[in-house]
Amino acid sequence: MYPNSKLGSKSGASFIFAIEPFLSTFLDQSQGGAYPHPPSSNPLFPLLMAFFWDLPADDEVFIDEIKSTYERILQLALDDGQDLGGSKQIIYPNYALEETPLSQIYGDNFVKLQSIRKSWDPNNVMYLAGGFKL
Repeated sequence: MYPNSKLGSKSGASFIFAIEPFLSTFLDQSQGGAYPHPPSSNPLFPLLMAFFWDLPADDEVFIDEIKSTYERILQLALDDGQDLGGSKQIIYPNYALEETPLSQIYGDNFVKLQSIRKSWDPNNVMYLAGGFKL
């Protein structure tokens, strides 16, 4: 898809796509938590899309392509009739871009997690660690 494109010719360009299958029983023992997937007979398949490049001047081009590739893959899945509604469109936190809305990462758990964060960390000390901010 990319090696012969204008992205493939960029300095240090490389691309990785990996599907990580979770067994359908993966969440059977879940007692709740931040990740909002209930036990299900359908396994989850987080998709890692990793793009690498050398030059900061290429950041915008590659980030735009990551977003575009995600949208194309999602549309192909929907066109294929795959059931991706509601909680099935939750983005795996380790693979989310920095501007991803937290509601897309934590789903219906977002409001509850905000409340917990406010009660345990009212001074936002954990914000000093970086990462997504509740």
